[in-house]
Amino acid sequence: MMKAAKERNMLARVLLCIVFFVVIGMPQRALAVPSDLPSLLFVTAAASEAAYSGELSEMLRARLVAAGWRIEGYETPGRRRTVGRFFHMVRTAPDGSETHLLSFPGTERGSDVWTDLRLGRAAFGGQTPTEFLETANEPISDRKETPLVHRGFLDYTQAALFTDTLDEYGGRTAGEVIAAELRAHPSAKIYLTGHSLGGAAATLAVARLADMGVSPAQLEVVTFGSPALGNAAFVRTYADKFTLHRVVMQGDPMKDLLAAPLGFRQFGERIAWHPAPSVAAFPHAMIVYVDAAIRQLYDSAGTDSFLFLAAQPNRTAGQTVYVAPIAVDVEGVLEADAPYMKALLRDALYARNAATVFSATGSGLSETGLLSELEEHLAAAQEAGATMLYAYRISGAKVRDQRETYRLTLEHAVYDMEGNLVAASSRSQVTGMLTPIETILYLFTQD
Repeated sequence: MMKAAKERNMLARVLLCIVFFVVIGMPQRALAVPSDLPSLLFVTAAASEAAYSGELSEMLRARLVAAGWRIEGYETPGRRRTVGRFFHMVRTAPDGSETHLLSFPGTERGSDVWTDLRLGRAAFGGQTPTEFLETANEPISDRKETPLVHRGFLDYTQAALFTDTLDEYGGRTAGEVIAAELRAHPSAKIYLTGHSLGGAAATLAVARLADMGVSPAQLEVVTFGSPALGNAAFVRTYADKFTLHRVVMQGDPMKDLLAAPLGFRQFGERIAWHPAPSVAAFPHAMIVYVDAAIRQLYDSAGTDSFLFLAAQPNRTAGQTVYVAPIAVDVEGVLEADAPYMKALLRDALYARNAATVFSATGSGLSETGLLSELEEHLAAAQEAGATMLYAYRISGAKVRDQRETYRLTLEHAVYDMEGNLVAASSRSQVTGMLTPIETILYLFTQD
């Protein structure tokens, strides 16, 4: 997904020809960076995970693209083995307005580990990329009025946005192009997000944009499990120059990791989340933040709402399907996950088909259900004009002798309007790289 540094001019070309707009009041909320906080936190969590590699990241990138986002990745080598990376995500509304989001991945490569371990402090200030470097290279002063930040995080941010210059655009870096467009369009706005190292980079990047003259009203950041990255002087200088939502999972140790040794402080609006019992052993993992974001989104609107995949459905033209009630047979702590599993599956079905009719009564796919009520469901499906009847069953249980590891199974049966079974499948997956509710979505996408 990542492009080489020589292709950075593609980003500048895109940014120079775009007028930035904030999309407010979209008809469907999810995956569109809307104005309400639960949806904003969900889409930025999805974007933060999508910046990584792995199964969930690939799945979320695919869903973001299906929801209308264009995604390009960029990386630039920096000083002392640092490699700065980010994804530029753009979504165009029906009226032509656009939402822009920069997402920075967290630690997953050897170069990222090296960046994290560069624990020295560097001065932060300036108004141009040249001044940024000059200030960072100045001798460290312990004066209380000097903003100081984590050296590795600073080099990462500098490499990502403020290193490559583009002759065709007056020798400006990507960061300068972004800042210039925002200054030229005061009603425009940009979102930045990231997890862990990525959250620190997003915060430093937006502070740089503020130093380049971008209005606070145009800059909004959402971080997940981000460490403290600057001293008290940095906080005093930048706390009012942009909006920062700092999401912190209970039990996540990263938030306090650098506070004592480097004298750094957290700031911004602290949003406390609690991991579900099924994933509580991994509070810093981005998959757990995505899991919580999904729950928060449905909790705010109800599990009967179509939110997660509804922004721009990738539907098969002309096909109407009838869906029997989704049956769930899970054990222990997975019972609390069941409503979200069903909600995700409903959303996925809604997005996949031209029209989806959900049964409000009766039984789903189980040993004792559906078949005894098949004629009743078929009659309802025919009345709705459906061509197929779908039935799903979710089952799951803990894997013995493995901490917070579960095996989830998704069964699927398809009947024609004569009641004939025309297709059936059963897929299983053990959690680990995905949470239980994310696993159900993954199994659905494999069918």
